[in-house]
Amino acid sequence: MKTQNLLLCGALAFALLLGCSKEEEPIVESSSTPPKYLYVSSGSCYSGSGNTAFTNATSSNLVYRVDLSTGQRNMILADYNASPSQPGDSPVGLVNIDSNQIYVVVENTTTAGARRIEKVSKSAFGTRSLFSNTTAALSAQLRGVEGLSNGDLLITKSTAIEKITSSNVRIVKGTSPFVNAPAAPCATSTTLISKTLTLNNGHIVYLHAATSQNRIGVINASGYSTAGDCLASKAAPIATAFPVAMTYDRINSNLIVAYSGNSTAVDVNSIYVYPVTETASSVTIGTGAKIYDSNLYPSTYNFLLYGVSDMVLDSTDNSLYVATAVNTSTTILNFAIEKLRYHPNSIGVDNTSVLTKSASTSFYNFGADTKCISDMMIAD
Repeated sequence: MKTQNLLLCGALAFALLLGCSKEEEPIVESSSTPPKYLYVSSGSCYSGSGNTAFTNATSSNLVYRVDLSTGQRNMILADYNASPSQPGDSPVGLVNIDSNQIYVVVENTTTAGARRIEKVSKSAFGTRSLFSNTTAALSAQLRGVEGLSNGDLLITKSTAIEKITSSNVRIVKGTSPFVNAPAAPCATSTTLISKTLTLNNGHIVYLHAATSQNRIGVINASGYSTAGDCLASKAAPIATAFPVAMTYDRINSNLIVAYSGNSTAVDVNSIYVYPVTETASSVTIGTGAKIYDSNLYPSTYNFLLYGVSDMVLDSTDNSLYVATAVNTSTTILNFAIEKLRYHPNSIGVDNTSVLTKSASTSFYNFGADTKCISDMMIAD
């Protein structure tokens, strides 16, 4: 009996131990990858000749970011309608600095000497500090900016391209801007340079929009000094298609260019992709393939792109974000941001399926903060 009692007590104790023990919780690993955002400047923009977009005075004039995973605005970084802004301020260009700051290029046609580049913190209505207001470099209408791998900046003006180092030193060619009035086949390119980017080899691609002068131009990475510094040029598909935006598929060496104009005629509001061959000293732009035409909406495409003002490619998942007018009115009422799927393997096979859209609504719909979309970038 004593032995039985001991065994019974032991069994009860073991049962109690099991009942009181806490089940081990699974270990949840935290991701070290920071979230990505679409940073947007909603300042004055260019949407092709014949389309009336928003001015410095009528634009939203905000810098904000949109969560790429939700399509919702995450925060406003800067409001150029309020202090410490100056009358006429309009943000037109963005460059990522690091995990804490971005550059914002501010155009101003109202206040003398107010054109400038600011550093803005990545926080709600973050700290803003002056980086550059070099009047010699920022002497004409500012339209955008391209950040270089060494921290320097290429500033897109209507008439030229300026280079400013990360130490705020203007780099000139002789006494002229870094890229100024290049000769043929890049000539004439002094009226409206709308966008600039750099290729993998560092050479500079720009878009020039002007009647009978609509073209893509490529300039040596060292700037323009002689005619040989114009490495390549490619005319727009038709005279009434004005190049307004571009992005570069660096993996496949495809230059994606958007054209805009004031009609839905063939090729006017269209997107072309150009194969690019790069060497250390040369660039060749191949024959373009048309991958979108508003003339084929809605018969072929289930999305409208008209009066495009900017676009950016997320190479991690081949998402192409395009800022477009919400209808075909030549007086643009508002902009939205479309998220398209980019299929590079379809180029030359089925060009109408290179860009597809599965969502029934815009990625970021029009509102008080989308007048215009002057620049977009993807960063943490």
